Amino acid sequence: MLVVTTVLFASTYTYIFDKKLDLNGDNANYYMLGKALAAGEGFVNTNSITKSPNNHFPPGYPAIISGLITVFGDSIVTIKLFNGLFLLATLILLYFLIIKLTGRTSTTIIVMLLILLNSHLLRYSTMIMTEIPFLFFSTAGILTFLKINVEKFSWKNPLLYTCLALLIIAFYIKTSGVALIGGLILYLIILKRWKYVFFFSLSSILLAIPWQVRSQSLGGSSYVRQLLMVNPYRPEMGEADLGDIIDRFGNNVGRYISKEIPSTVFPFYKPNYREASSSLQIILGILLFSLIFYGLWKLEAFRWLIAAYMAGTFGILLLWPDVWVGVRFLLPAAPFLILGLVNGIQSLINQLAPSRLSKSIIWLPILLTLPFLPLLKPLHEKAKTKATANWVNYFSLAKWANHNLNKNVVIACRKPTMFYLYSNTYTVNYKYTENEQELINNLIDKQVDYVILDQLGYSSTSRYLLPAIQNNPEKFSLIEKRTNPDTYLLQLIK
Repeated sequence: MLVVTTVLFASTYTYIFDKKLDLNGDNANYYMLGKALAAGEGFVNTNSITKSPNNHFPPGYPAIISGLITVFGDSIVTIKLFNGLFLLATLILLYFLIIKLTGRTSTTIIVMLLILLNSHLLRYSTMIMTEIPFLFFSTAGILTFLKINVEKFSWKNPLLYTCLALLIIAFYIKTSGVALIGGLILYLIILKRWKYVFFFSLSSILLAIPWQVRSQSLGGSSYVRQLLMVNPYRPEMGEADLGDIIDRFGNNVGRYISKEIPSTVFPFYKPNYREASSSLQIILGILLFSLIFYGLWKLEAFRWLIAAYMAGTFGILLLWPDVWVGVRFLLPAAPFLILGLVNGIQSLINQLAPSRLSKSIIWLPILLTLPFLPLLKPLHEKAKTKATANWVNYFSLAKWANHNLNKNVVIACRKPTMFYLYSNTYTVNYKYTENEQELINNLIDKQVDYVILDQLGYSSTSRYLLPAIQNNPEKFSLIEKRTNPDTYLLQLIK
């Protein structure tokens, strides 16, 4: 089974592998932070003129990238390939984990196929992002924990420390990994294994303290600040009050039930986030969620462990700003959602069908893999497609800046880390404020020399930057331009 999985994964991954850097700022940030660590500069923003310490991203994944750069050289493709290896390793771990949880080979094979063909997971395995490495370390942590005999506590048990290390690494890759640690501790509380509760609670707190102290010394976590805002992309809307949090929770519940859980489990379902969920979507979403919950509940020996982990994960996600949409945040939970679906269907078959018939149709959920196969072609085509014209112009101006401007200039733009990779100049974002003078003063305070007016499609450009430029033409001088669509490099007149 593991040989077949490896061969299938290798052929699938080769077919959909995308060599290009993804067009989201986070993957550029992870790459830059990894390079900074490898170069001995520390955990700093190298695109910042002050080389400011980074206090937004956890250090786990950049540390992994740093190790890869040190050993294999500075190659984006190599880093991407290792994310693919993380997904393959996760599949292998899931084989043993699902067998442990269900005792059924059929469930294991079907779940692994659905994960292997899941276009969301495959897509993120070709990106420099944290979702797949986190999935590997969290899966390894759970599997290791299940091998520990919780009936007897021993300080000398190496599995105890291996499990702790894997959980902490997962936490330092994604802060939401606290849900995994919390779920495990809650499971131990339910079992009344107090020595284990004490060990994992105290050890996790002690190992997390250094990063939390650093974060507080730099002004506190930016994620927490975003969490407390009504809309992180509209800071003028202010901080969220209790009513906003309640509304957010309700909006997130409805969206996850009707759109994101169905899309995570069935990637061929493409929800329209611009439209409210229909009654049919909500009903089908509730039925799907109920089936998944039933399937996870039927994991009798370890139901509370998985339930606690899922509860912690969704508890965090449902409190996040409801403008953060998409399946990305659910991907670490995707294997368990798929496991719940398959185990739920098989459990119903065993319960409702006669025993002889149930043995014949227990493989029925394997039909779920059929709609997944056509999704590989769009991934293949995306991997071969070049960037769209707006991004081509954006990067063209960055390359022009690299060859024609002093390396010490500061350029303000919407995606500063992406621009930096091609411009090799210092970059910053502009302030999200409708007060034009405040925006311009902030540019001056940040020592900005040039501004990029793009057409990448982000609303902040037309809402904040464009009016400031249009209404203060004496402050901006055209230096370079690209057309179709128009993209401008403007000098800030101080």
